[in-house]
Amino acid sequence: MAIMRFFFCGTVFVERMPMNISSSILRPETKVVILDLDGTLYDKRWLPFYMVLGDLIESPLLAKERRVRKAMRGKWYGSSEAFYDAFYAAMARHRLCTVSFMRWWYTTTYMPLMVRVLQRRCRPYPWVTPFLQQCRQLGVQVVLLSDYGSAKEKLEALGLDTKLFDWIISAPELGGLKPARQLIDAVTGRMQVLPSQCIVIGDRDDTDGAMARAAGVAFVLVQSA
Repeated sequence: MAIMRFFFCGTVFVERMPMNISSSILRPETKVVILDLDGTLYDKRWLPFYMVLGDLIESPLLAKERRVRKAMRGKWYGSSEAFYDAFYAAMARHRLCTVSFMRWWYTTTYMPLMVRVLQRRCRPYPWVTPFLQQCRQLGVQVVLLSDYGSAKEKLEALGLDTKLFDWIISAPELGGLKPARQLIDAVTGRMQVLPSQCIVIGDRDDTDGAMARAAGVAFVLVQSA
């Protein structure tokens, strides 16, 4: 059964209920909702399997990408260029190949493959579009903050209306990966709000939740089971 648990700054206030996020989670002071993408807006449990199935030859490289990304979790590099320089260099060391090759593989093979898999295999959870529409009606801005690139293309692949988002951005574009608290700083600076006026919604307490808590932002944890 799909379940949802709510955490506000780490404190559970609803233990179990059917997954049905709505505007009822918003507080009177909420001005910005920060949404994660993968695993939050759709069920990603089969994504790695379909990724490997779509590129069997490079399946070891897909696994390396996940390990490198895990090793870089929470690190802050200050800019997109610095992050990707470090990311491609780490990938190249793992594969004993050039940085330029890894850049080429990631941008021309890996991310397009992920977008194709989402388009063919995945659909957003039923609550997503109604919730986005409710936020728009209430004047609450919505930021999509993903740990992966091609965020806009992935939303489109899922069939979501990107116009319902006020800002679509990936953590690497800002200079790091969750749970770096600087990501929240970048969002609040761009949207001109205080951390107390934001809510983070994500499927991982160790990344989305840790990022929110580090910045003093309310957190809603979405879990599937």
